Amino acid sequence: MLKDRMVRVRLRKSFREQRPISYVGKVTAFNDFWVVMAGKMVMVCRNQSKGVQVDAKPANYVIPRDAVESICVLPDTFDINEIEVTTEGQQFKLIVKNGTDCFLGELGEG
Repeated sequence: MLKDRMVRVRLRKSFREQRPISYVGKVTAFNDFWVVMAGKMVMVCRNQSKGVQVDAKPANYVIPRDAVESICVLPDTFDINEIEVTTEGQQFKLIVKNGTDCFLGELGEG
């Protein structure tokens, strides 16, 4: 269903102080238990000048489905090497050209 699609996977927070983490990339495998993807991690953190930390290089990730809060399908043309983030009010959003921007986290988190 999501195999070979570009997505943003937002992880569920286990405790209040945990930083919001999302993964952006292409799904290589998907089943009832796992989401396997090649992409980059995006983490909201206050100590960064832009408010988010993005992995420098893409990597392969295996994410347990029970840790997933939400999945946002991105256009197939989304380029993970040009990840841009904007602030709308108190929210950090992933800029998606030719699509709807995706929520990453709030200013006070992380």
